[in-house]
Amino acid sequence: MRGGVAVLLAVLVCVTAWGVLRDGDPEQPQQTTARTPDGALTFAMPATWRTRACPADEGDCLRVTSPDMTEAEAATVAFLPPNPVEGTPVDALVNPGVTVPGSTSVTVDGLPATRLDPDEQQGQDAILVAGRARTAVGSTFMVLCPVGGDPESSRAMCDQILRTLKVTR
Repeated sequence: MRGGVAVLLAVLVCVTAWGVLRDGDPEQPQQTTARTPDGALTFAMPATWRTRACPADEGDCLRVTSPDMTEAEAATVAFLPPNPVEGTPVDALVNPGVTVPGSTSVTVDGLPATRLDPDEQQGQDAILVAGRARTAVGSTFMVLCPVGGDPESSRAMCDQILRTLKVTR
């Protein structure tokens, strides 16, 4: 009889632990998946964040804000087709032969990318991360996060997008 009670107790503990682990931390907000209109880029975001359309000429693009951010502080997540004009700033960032002062090499979804953080001396007030696409030759992915009134929230948003960003093309 004692063995049966011990087994039942063990099963109850395991089921309870599984339920807690499955539900996650109750302090963590519920996550949802955001994707650019053509689906080239996806990422996880809290359900409280909102997505907005980009201007039509910005490629496969999505803008993202948290409830406490203004429209001007929205992060931009974009998949850009090959640029017919060489020598743009994004081209320099994704070119492995070019070193951009103040940039750091990072990995996004297994792909090499370059990150520029805000630098008041250079007049840069946003986080910019860019890299070459997975399969679409000459295309790039880019995340641009203005660091506005609440720099800590802007950085946290950008880091969340970059940690979970998936480049499907």
